[in-house]
This record gives sequence, structure tokens and C-alpha cells, in this order.
Amino acid sequence: MTAHSDFGWRPLNRRTLLGGAGAGALAVLATSCGLVTGGRGSDQARELAQALTDRDVSGITFAGTSGADAQDQFDRIVANIPGATWDVEVSSLGEISDDGVRPATLSWTWDVPGLDQPWSYDTTVEIRSDDDQNWAPAWSPTVIEPSLAENEGLRLSSTPAERGNILGAGDQVIVSERPVHQVGLDLSQVSPADRESAAKRLAQLVDVDPDSYAATVSSAAGDAFVPAISLRQDAYRDLDSAAAAGIPGYRADQTTMALAPSRTFAASTLGRVDEVTAEDIQNSDGDLIAGDQIGRGGLQEHFNSWLGGTKGVVVSVCELDEDGAPVTGTSRAMTDSDPVAGQDLHITLDKRLQEAAESTLADVESPSAIVAIRPSDGHILALADGAGSQMYPTAAQGQYPPGSTFKVVTSLAMVRLGDTMESTVNCSQDITVDGTQFGNAPGYSSAFIGEIPIKDALAHSCNTAFISQYDRVTHTDLLEAAESLGLGQTYELGINAFSGSMPQEASSVAHAASLFGQGRTLVSPLALAAMTASADAGQMVVPQLVTDREAFNGASESPSETASPTPSAPPLTSDEAEQLRRGMREVVTTGYLQDLKALSPDTAMGKTGTAEFGTDDPPKTHAWIIAAHQDLAISVFVEDGEGGAVTGGPLALKFLEAAQGS
Repeated sequence: MTAHSDFGWRPLNRRTLLGGAGAGALAVLATSCGLVTGGRGSDQARELAQALTDRDVSGITFAGTSGADAQDQFDRIVANIPGATWDVEVSSLGEISDDGVRPATLSWTWDVPGLDQPWSYDTTVEIRSDDDQNWAPAWSPTVIEPSLAENEGLRLSSTPAERGNILGAGDQVIVSERPVHQVGLDLSQVSPADRESAAKRLAQLVDVDPDSYAATVSSAAGDAFVPAISLRQDAYRDLDSAAAAGIPGYRADQTTMALAPSRTFAASTLGRVDEVTAEDIQNSDGDLIAGDQIGRGGLQEHFNSWLGGTKGVVVSVCELDEDGAPVTGTSRAMTDSDPVAGQDLHITLDKRLQEAAESTLADVESPSAIVAIRPSDGHILALADGAGSQMYPTAAQGQYPPGSTFKVVTSLAMVRLGDTMESTVNCSQDITVDGTQFGNAPGYSSAFIGEIPIKDALAHSCNTAFISQYDRVTHTDLLEAAESLGLGQTYELGINAFSGSMPQEASSVAHAASLFGQGRTLVSPLALAAMTASADAGQMVVPQLVTDREAFNGASESPSETASPTPSAPPLTSDEAEQLRRGMREVVTTGYLQDLKALSPDTAMGKTGTAEFGTDDPPKTHAWIIAAHQDLAISVFVEDGEGGAVTGGPLALKFLEAAQGS
């Protein structure tokens, strides 16, 4: 073997070892017989073991190569096993050979993401001596893994677990594996120089973020297939195939993916399942690798561990190309773990009612929502965002003033002060509170001006009748009534949701505005559906979406956006609820919701609401309807509507008729 200038090494022969006299020769002889474990290469072996553990061998003096070259090889070998850590120890030192070589056994213990137990094995490194008794390890890929050859490295790959389905009411299959076309780039067909431009062209064609997809392509193995998007059958047919075919490396593979019945079906509630991106991998602390799938948004993200199970992983040795990427078809497995299938998630959505709600809102251009809750058990049967919401979760997370639907809350506060629906209130043309004048909606009927029962004030939505209570119903009274009906409660749904909020303190003018649902009081369509369900059930109804309660253990953090509830609010009583139902029934029999008399049986109750917003003159309005019929409580919302009765009434009737199967 030829000596190298960086170490000045040359082999030692037996004469060199034994020809000396005195203690030095005896020490060498003793070491060669394994009687002495300190010195004679042992320190260098331990230094190497520590450097390997620390991932930095650049400072080691090697026999035959530089530390920098060894570091480059080391980095290349372990580059494709992200997230792994390891510990290396010297487990034994062998005898010194006649030519001055002492073998050291290195024990490797790996902690690899996804493996259910450590991966352990031994390698051997030669510690060599020169004429001056300087010892140094000889670098080789086999120091890292004993079967490694030149131009080979380690690779971590995954075996996907079968993902659980999402099942709705009555175990209806909502999300399951459905056929798709996986569109992406086959990097074996794209030169490195063309990959970024090809990735961005394809991303623009299929409407995904070009920079994110280009980064994913950049981080992928040199011959990998990198998906950009999974398209349903109809979307794939609409793809510009000619433009796609002109992109280097374009490929579309037919496969299956966890999908809902349609692209829009409860999209913001369910979330979706996607291939991981380069950013996902970078932020995962090694838990994710290229090719993995994860849930994004909604239930798929919150319950990703429950639904996704545990992927299997394989650690293998494979050839590496010039860029360090694994070469397809060259792997030989070293250790692996089997995948564990995910579990089905049971939720309360009713497939037919969800589709009916989305169909009802299909032609509404502005953001809109329909929420349906079963008062008897709190199950959310429909949580629908209209087409105009453009996938924003209006139903669960929208925050809007409730308008006159909030008069139900004010009515409860009045009942708690001794009123009934027959008690009279003064409905004046207008009313002034601390210099601020309030009036009724344009076109309010003069037949209901003056002293009228509370039920008529509800039915015809007299603003001034409820504002007149501003010095009788305190702001605390109003806060407690709202909480008793479920506004501001804490939801545990597995999705972000807004349950309503009110200012804890208010001026007299702001308090007056709150009495008829204006000011700083905010609700979501979900919150108003829960409020309606509470009035119908006679007790506060807590909305339920996921019935697998054990699925919440270990679920990802996704706190609901809820207000802090006012403490010690009295529970809703059956007598109080009966008064509210009487008033809300009057809204249908003689008031603005007479459309709902068409339902059979004719027992519906509800309330209309119109909330002003913006700076236009006259201002734009949100349209609200809340209603209950046959163990179904609903809220209907249209962000830019003509008023609750005009815009919301027909939508409510259409949905409730569909719910009855008519």
C-alpha cells in the first residue's frame, strides 16, 4: 500500500514491532496480545465513534484520506435517511496485526422515525499505525454499514398504511378511497436544468402553488415521481391534455385517494388528504418523508393519527446517483416495520341532509351557510357552506351580528324578570337612548305599533319594543341569557368553530343595540343553530360532530375559537323554554315566517333576522333565519341578503322540505 502525504503512513512489519529493546517493545507486544486496552489506537477508535455520533468526522485524522473527504462521503451516505439519530460506541478492540493494524468493533444503535424498535448492528474499522507510532482510523463506507459498497448509501422509505374512512350518520360512507388521477412529474424524464421550469408550468396548469411544488420537486430523489395534485375523474377529463403533454416529465397515474362524494361536500369540515410537501418534511422533525400523505384542514388534519394509522418504514442500502439521490430498483432492505391501518372516524353528518343543504345554497352568490342540529342529541346533521363562500368555513367560523334572531335571547332575559309571551311591551315608531335614535326596519307594519304582546313583537320584529327594555334588562342579564342558550360555550368538535361572543361591558347605547342583535355581539351560523336547538329541547344543547370520543386522545391541537363563557349563568328551564317556543311559533303563524306553515305537520317555529353592515346608504344587510321542526333545528345565513324573511325564508323552506323527503 502506498503512503499518503496527509498522514505519512507506511506499514509496519514484524521486525519493526519486535526489533526494539526495552519497555517500548514490551508495550507493543503486550498490546498486540490484547493485554492492554488503553492507547495503541483505542483513543482514536473512541474519538471516531464520538465523531460519528455527532455527525462530524471532518476533524478526524484518517489514514489514507482527509477528514473533509470522509465527511463528504459520510453526509452522502446518510442524506436519504432524514430524521434518524444514532449512537456509536467502541464495543471491542482486537489484537494488533504484524503490519500495525488494530481492528475496532463499532456498535451502532439507530433511532429511525417509524421503526418500532432500535436498529442495531456492528461494523469494523481498522486503526493503523505509522513508524512513529501515530495511530489513525482508515475510512471506508463499511465503517457506517458493513455491506456498503462505493457509491452506495442508506435510504429511508415508507409503506403507506390503509387510511380509515369517515362515516356519517347511520354509518353512511362519506370519505373513502375513490379513483383519481395523480398528476405530477417523472424526474427520470426531466433534466436537472429543466425541473424548476417544468414544475412551475405544471403547477400553473393544475392550479397549485408553483413555488411550493417547485421546492418539493427540488428536494425529491433524482428519478422519483413527484405528484402535484390528485384529480377526480371529471376534473382530469377537463384538464388541458395537450398543454400537459408538452411539459417535460408529465405523467398521470390512475390510483385511489381518500375523498368525499364530491369536491365541495362538507369540504371545510372534512379537510382533505394530500402528499407532503418539502415544507411539510422540513417541519416534521423527520416524521415525514417524500411520498407520505397527511390530512390538511378540518377533521382529516385534527384526527390525522387516528385516520392515518402508522406507516411502515424500510431502511435499505441502495446505489446513489451523482446528485446523491437513490437509484430506483437498487435497494436491498436492512430493517423494516409493518404499517398499521388507520381507524374509521364516525361523525354525525347526514349525507342526504348535507347534500340538500349544499344544493339549497348552490345559486347564492355571496357567502352563505345552512346548519342543521338534532335537538334531542345535539348531533350536527348538516354543516354546509354555500358556493359563494368559496371554501371558507362560513357555517362554523363566520362571525356576524345576529340581527333580530337575538331577540330570542332578549326574550329569555325578560321572561326571567317575570314576563310571559302575553306580557305587553311598547312598540314605538322610534326610541332614543342617550342621544342615539333607534327605529324599526323600513316598512314595519303600523298595525303593530303601540302596546303589543311580546309574542307579536317577536313575530313582527319590533326593534323599539326590545330596546325599550334597556334600563330593565341589564347587560349581565343579557350575557347570562345568551350563555343559557349556548352562545359562547366551548365546543369540542375536531374543527375550529366560533360559538359567539358579547362584550363583557357595554355603554347604554351599545347595550341598547345588543338587545336587538346589533353592536358588538357576534355569532356563527353554527352558534345560532345550537341556540335554536336549546330553545327547542328545553335545555342547553352542546353540538356534537365526532361520536368516537376516544379519537380525541392524542389528536392534533386545534382549539375552537370560542368566547370565554360568563360564569354561573343559570341553566335554561323547561318553563322558560316553553315561553320561547310560544313566541317563536307566533313568528310562523302570524309573523314573517309564514312560509314555514307549508310544512307538515304545521308545527314549525323560528325567527327572522336582518343585520346591517358596511357604510353604504342604505346599508347592506345580512339575512338570517332560525327555525325548528320535527327534531331539527336550523340556521340559514346569507351574507349579502335582502332581509331574513325575503332571502332566508325560501331557503329555509326548501331545505326543511328536503329534510322531510318532499
